[in-house]
Amino acid sequence: MSLPDSMASRRDAKPAQKRLTVAYVLAYRAPDFIRSRSLLIALEACDGIKLTVARNHSTGMARYFETWRALRQLRKSFAPDLYVLGFRGHEMYWPVRWLTRGKPLVFDALMSPSASLHEENKTGFIGQMIAPLLRWLEIGILHDADLVLTDTEQHIDFYVDRYELPRKKLLAVPVGALEGATTPDQQDQHSVQNAFSVLFYGSMLPLHGVDVIVAAAAQLRDLPIRFDFIGGGAKQARRLRQLCERLGVTRYTHRAWVPLHELVDTEIPRADLCLGGPFGGTPQGRRVITSKTSQALALGKATVIGAIDEDIGWIDKDNCLLVPQADPDALVAALRWAFAERNALSRIGARGHTLYQQKLSVHAIAQRLCPALRELHDRWRTGR
Repeated sequence: MSLPDSMASRRDAKPAQKRLTVAYVLAYRAPDFIRSRSLLIALEACDGIKLTVARNHSTGMARYFETWRALRQLRKSFAPDLYVLGFRGHEMYWPVRWLTRGKPLVFDALMSPSASLHEENKTGFIGQMIAPLLRWLEIGILHDADLVLTDTEQHIDFYVDRYELPRKKLLAVPVGALEGATTPDQQDQHSVQNAFSVLFYGSMLPLHGVDVIVAAAAQLRDLPIRFDFIGGGAKQARRLRQLCERLGVTRYTHRAWVPLHELVDTEIPRADLCLGGPFGGTPQGRRVITSKTSQALALGKATVIGAIDEDIGWIDKDNCLLVPQADPDALVAALRWAFAERNALSRIGARGHTLYQQKLSVHAIAQRLCPALRELHDRWRTGR
């Protein structure tokens, strides 16, 4: 006797996957940092995942208590299956591990703070003294976490070599960008008569190579190219001004930080060309794809990128302008070409936007992250 069609289809159907409850935990001084925003959007887009969030909104020391209270309440209300501790959560790791014991914990390491202090000389002598102690803290955290997130394969190699982590414990997911704002065909187009504007924004860390940018600007004084700098603190602003004065660079502007929405809606679209970098040639600079690179490409803006050994698909003068790092002459050549061939920049920006969607977007993050979280939970549940 044959079964009715409805019964046969139920017998043959695979059991539905249990919906996974994932808690994202954050207590960073910049709660709206683009890395966190991108991961949250990606997690919300994951099929079969219910996202809950315990995060700070304040920026001072109170942020730790704010996140801790939210995490305790979230744990009682939702009993998450898995937790993700966002960047930069080193100081919160062990309390979070204790509170969430019995469940897998994913740690977004992104970049190494001890390497920033030691390799990049980020805070001078004091940083060099603190770096070894911080490295031991990192070792304990990275080996204890059930999955460690970073941003590039170069950073995976770094964590494997420096901290002896098993490669299978690491996952590279792009930093992401703020998407859905200005599209390539809506951007401001400057006339040939206007000064050609080149935009750099960021914290002006050694890896960014501001000195390389200024050295290149000094060789471009014969062209009407204006360099617009945004970001950095008082120390970085003073150093930028001194560099420009010493090298005779006068066609530039500098402003303190502007809100992210203003960067995305106004500053990046208004520029003729964006400097994504990194240009510094430092060890960390050779491992990262900067968030400013991703953001400019997400908006379809032609972008100058400092090369790293990462197979993303960069093609010089096709989807970006690609230069070796720590090489002012190469940057000069790229900027002279961009000025002479400005009509090609919209095409380069459009192709860069396509590459962003394929390799660096929030969708690309979700494609990598969602299966990895499901696999981690399944391994944890079965004891593998």
